[in-house]
Amino acid sequence: MKLAGKVAIITGASKGIGKGIAIRYAKEGASVVLASRSMDLLSSIAEQIQKDGGKALALEVDVCRYESVESVVAKSVEHFSRLDIMVNNAGISMAHPSEDLSPKDWQRALDTDLSGVFYGCQCAARHMIPRGGGCIINITSVYGLVAAPGRAAYCASKAAANMLTKVLAIEWAKKNIRVNAIAPGYVRTELVQGVIDKGMLPVGAIEKRTPLGRIGEVEELLGLAVYLASDESSFMTGSVINIDGGWEAYGYL
Repeated sequence: MKLAGKVAIITGASKGIGKGIAIRYAKEGASVVLASRSMDLLSSIAEQIQKDGGKALALEVDVCRYESVESVVAKSVEHFSRLDIMVNNAGISMAHPSEDLSPKDWQRALDTDLSGVFYGCQCAARHMIPRGGGCIINITSVYGLVAAPGRAAYCASKAAANMLTKVLAIEWAKKNIRVNAIAPGYVRTELVQGVIDKGMLPVGAIEKRTPLGRIGEVEELLGLAVYLASDESSFMTGSVINIDGGWEAYGYL
């Protein structure tokens, strides 16, 4: 119960990494707010957490809209009386030849994967600062650390989110707010598995390129997500930690 008594908001919590983090946080004793655009999925997850003895609240959010993020944070504080942990996980994938990438798609990637992260950080911090601090975790990507063809918008927004993490960490350190990022490699979420099943992702090539020889599972990210949210990581801020089976470190094809 490393998060007992804490309140956490997780965006993009209806599936994949966000869902995994929300369920694990609840098992660790946190009261969790599940936020995404898919209320039907969120409600089902919240109900299951409550059946298992945890505390959960489902709220609809569009992270591209500041007022929507602000409302979710305010409602969370109103419901649970505090906010200790903010996990900015909501994001979209964007793969397109750069010469054909439309301004609309470029902006959509930045609105979700960068602006949405900043909105979550700022809205959370405005509640955390008067209470004496808190913890913010941004879920970015290994593609914020390395380049990939056809992913200009995705790589640019994730790299910017990594730098945003560092800037906010040093700026808010004296306010006792720790800001860190988890940068996953290829992880078997529902989205990734669906793309694999359709033959649109060369999983064999990815596994060959990965020193550990496979893609990751959501469960393999959750221990770090708990650690960064807990008091055990009290001297850790401004870190971007990639969990990718050695993919980013590997220098060969």
